[in-house]
Amino acid sequence: MKEGNRVMKNNLRTYILGILTLFSIYLYFLSENNLKSITNIIIKDVPLIETQIEEQAALNYLNELRKGAGLVPFTSNNQLKIAAHNHGNYLISNDTIGHFEDANKSLFTGTYASDRIIHAGYKTPLVIENVSSNNQNYKESIEGLFSAIYHRMAFLDFQGDEIGIGIRQNLDKKTKTAFVYNMSAKALNKLYKEKKFTNPKEGYIPNKILTKALNIHKDDNSKIVIYPFKNQKNIPAAFFDELPDPLPLHLVSGFPISVSFNQAHFKEVKLLKFELFNHNGTLINNTLIYDHKSDPNQRLNNFDFVLFPLTRLDWSSQYQVKFVAMVDGKKIKKDWSFSTRTFDEPLHRVTSTQNRFTIHKNESNIFYFPPNSKIDVLHSLMYPANIDIDFIDKNTIKLTALKSSDTPIVLNIGRHTLELDIKTESI
Repeated sequence: MKEGNRVMKNNLRTYILGILTLFSIYLYFLSENNLKSITNIIIKDVPLIETQIEEQAALNYLNELRKGAGLVPFTSNNQLKIAAHNHGNYLISNDTIGHFEDANKSLFTGTYASDRIIHAGYKTPLVIENVSSNNQNYKESIEGLFSAIYHRMAFLDFQGDEIGIGIRQNLDKKTKTAFVYNMSAKALNKLYKEKKFTNPKEGYIPNKILTKALNIHKDDNSKIVIYPFKNQKNIPAAFFDELPDPLPLHLVSGFPISVSFNQAHFKEVKLLKFELFNHNGTLINNTLIYDHKSDPNQRLNNFDFVLFPLTRLDWSSQYQVKFVAMVDGKKIKKDWSFSTRTFDEPLHRVTSTQNRFTIHKNESNIFYFPPNSKIDVLHSLMYPANIDIDFIDKNTIKLTALKSSDTPIVLNIGRHTLELDIKTESI
């Protein structure tokens, strides 16, 4: 009997620790609009972010993605929002990035996210924090975090149901921004509010009570969450940066695909097959699959599986995923498709070092520079004032000619040279 109790206790402890791992602080940053390796850019003036509108739009977009994946939506919590605002203000004031705060610097409210939410009046220290820096809008921030696999798992957490979003911008250097997302659960906050759990000793809350709070959405959430989800459109084509880095030898790879099982429903999952096919139905062989054992940063749990295409995906393309696992003695299959982003503007694939294109004044064009290696991203770009450029990602730009020209405009973009014949607007 004692041996049985010991095993049960150890199993429950392992289960609880596995759940609580999801509430650890994820490390990530997006530096210089997620384009840290691009230099010599003419920085154009950027607009002032209307933070309240942007925060609400971010919440709506996150909930759209969570519901698409089969998870309950987030509701906004004021105390979590205050903590997110505080950390965003700290990052902007001290011109820094990341999750940690230095007590010797201005606007300090807590070293870790758990400290900061308690400082803001939230009762439980169990929180997940996602942070991105120097993005210019909520969509850019969220899509960048979803391409970063560990941060995606934070947004797609099975236990979370409330969030505080803080968006801050340096008014003198408007490219400097901070997007902070603090996520936790109503049931946990309520649990820690109870008088008997006020200032609890470590491990004071019984595992059974804690587990019940964590699994309150057991039957509301999908048993299996896939991302990109079935028939999802406009998925980014690439993954670039994350800290810790799941692909440290790559500066560019394909957008990762993930499958996560709801621990409240399953006990054991063994992967049998995880494959990706292009729009022609051809198997993509150059992939890497991570589970909790092979993940180099040990951030995935026993119920998470990730497939990395080691070369970036194509724009405007459909992909099919086939997944098979043995789950608690039964074989489960998942077969679905998703599509990468499609552009309204003409898309030009630049594969040569010398290129000539004809474009029209005031009409935007997309120029995509497919990487020829795992470290091939745009390193330098100089352009004249009569050309307007926005970055889609580190291999893709959106270019608009503001004036027509009698002679070709020459742009040097990394190892590529573009000669642009700029005509008056097309009819």
